[in-house]
Amino acid sequence: MIKLGGIELDVPFYQAPLSGYSEAPMRMLARRYGCPLTFTGVLLDKIALHPKAIRSLKFQPGDDEHPVGVQLLGEDPATMAAAAAAFEKVGYDIVDLNFACPVPKVVRRMRGGYLLTRPQVIIETLRRTREALTCPLSMKVRIGFDGKAESRDEFRGLCEQIAAEGVDMLTIHGRTVSEKYRGKADWEAIAEIKRAHPHLTVFGSGDLMDPETIVERLETTGVSGVAVARGAIGNPWIFAETRALLEGRPKPAQPTLYEQGLVMLEHFEMIGQLRPERQAAPFFRKFVTGYCKRHPQRKKAQMAIIAAKTRQQLVAEITEWFQVR
Repeated sequence: MIKLGGIELDVPFYQAPLSGYSEAPMRMLARRYGCPLTFTGVLLDKIALHPKAIRSLKFQPGDDEHPVGVQLLGEDPATMAAAAAAFEKVGYDIVDLNFACPVPKVVRRMRGGYLLTRPQVIIETLRRTREALTCPLSMKVRIGFDGKAESRDEFRGLCEQIAAEGVDMLTIHGRTVSEKYRGKADWEAIAEIKRAHPHLTVFGSGDLMDPETIVERLETTGVSGVAVARGAIGNPWIFAETRALLEGRPKPAQPTLYEQGLVMLEHFEMIGQLRPERQAAPFFRKFVTGYCKRHPQRKKAQMAIIAAKTRQQLVAEITEWFQVR
């Protein structure tokens, strides 16, 4: 059991915030298949300062998806703290501060991973946000801004300060900001921080694409838990499979094509409840590759579904390829 303030996780994993993916439909399916905690995609802190925007349905947590967290991106400590308080008031159970995003336009605007070059801003944001909240506070960082020794030393120093200040959870992605998602995540760098600060709740992130790898990372690194990101796109079953392995049970049988098709259709219909019909199909297409990975004719099914232009065409292709009758 892992405690994050008042939140208890019965298994050591959660679904990571995924910009452009982890809206309510993806979160709801993850919870159904055994994920104990999910997050929104990253949200710009200034959204919370606009009452009309924050009341939008897509920014509201569902009544039946708690605990659920919100991840914030920004550059000003005071604004980040105010946004965190606003999102807690909306109903989110935990706030996560993003100091890891490597997207060039984010870095250029001195947000996300850029702030690893300004650790004093990160610590000030931590202090101000903690004072503004009553719910748990977590943070996400990377193992440095770039591969230089000075950057790695700054990362270690930052983690030492975070451990001293206190935070409910620190998630570390095992790549530098400049690496983006190239190469392999450095899990030894994550494990090093946990060994140095055993009292700190450290979750690792990076290259967790299947349940066997998740279990292996948990067993060999000593981290408190892991954040499952890209491995969960179009694959909510990863949580049930990982839970089974951690509990010493056999991995569940592969979902049938029929079950996969039903989940895909449900996911698509939930998206349609949040977005105009003209946007629902294009938004859903980015999940299709993940959903089709288990299909025996993966490439053909994927191409046919992605090619669908309208709601009716997309539903028809899923129904045909996944034998939903």
